[in-house]
Amino acid sequence: MKDYLGGQTLTDSTIGSRFSLSYLRSPELLPDSQRMRRRIAALIIDLGGLGSLKEIIKSELGIISFGYQSDFPSFMASIELRDVLDIVTIYYNDIGRWDDVNGDHRKLAFINNVRRIFSEENVRYRVDDKGGVHFSVDSEFEHSRISVISSLAASRYASALQSYENAMLCLDAVPPDGKGAIRSAFFAAECTFRLMFPSASQLNGTEVNKYLKPLVDQLFAAQRPAINVSQKQLSSFREWIDGCHFYRHEPGTEEPAQPPLGLAVLIVSQAGAFLRWLAQLDQMQSRRDA
Repeated sequence: MKDYLGGQTLTDSTIGSRFSLSYLRSPELLPDSQRMRRRIAALIIDLGGLGSLKEIIKSELGIISFGYQSDFPSFMASIELRDVLDIVTIYYNDIGRWDDVNGDHRKLAFINNVRRIFSEENVRYRVDDKGGVHFSVDSEFEHSRISVISSLAASRYASALQSYENAMLCLDAVPPDGKGAIRSAFFAAECTFRLMFPSASQLNGTEVNKYLKPLVDQLFAAQRPAINVSQKQLSSFREWIDGCHFYRHEPGTEEPAQPPLGLAVLIVSQAGAFLRWLAQLDQMQSRRDA
């Protein structure tokens, strides 16, 4: 849907959205944000349990805590960033201690709202389902990560999803483990490939030609442009596989050096695209064979 007003094109993503979210977002994710700090403080005050949190902050973080509830926003604005992000996890874990009736509901509300705050304030962090805070490479990488996780949500892909999430953890490490990220991303693709083709021994160009190419030809037999494009994707997939092998340590060979971080991010990003593609082909194959 598109609308026109004063020469400006309004897309679905901007209709009804706040002005700052549509037009004032930086292309780069921010390391910190006072708005983020204040919004997390307001969220915690709204959900409750501040008295319990006050005592835990002293014992777990070793910093002087706040006095009254009204002091909490200014406290969050003044402490180190590491403590702000730690408080997200500490508060999540503490909810169940003081609310054993509605604790799960509060935890879910807290996680969902922190994710919204991180997204709207355009900061380079994400929070997992257990309240742990992690680095996010950039906004496009984060969108891709969420898309891949959604594509692999079925229980069939549990092992592949675990390997993909391990790749994310490697990129979260300090310093980032690009080599481990590439290996885990490759394992995620290999796991999905072998789910589709149980007779395949491993993921390599020969096996792709033997199993995946005939499937693509069959699925798009009546769509010549789709076959042509898919063949190009197969070629790119084979090249990606060969590239990953440079960072896969084989017994009796020297351990490869860490890749440049930008290269590791690129390879993992490409893995995400191929994982979504493989999952889609797998589901098309399943519907065809049903």
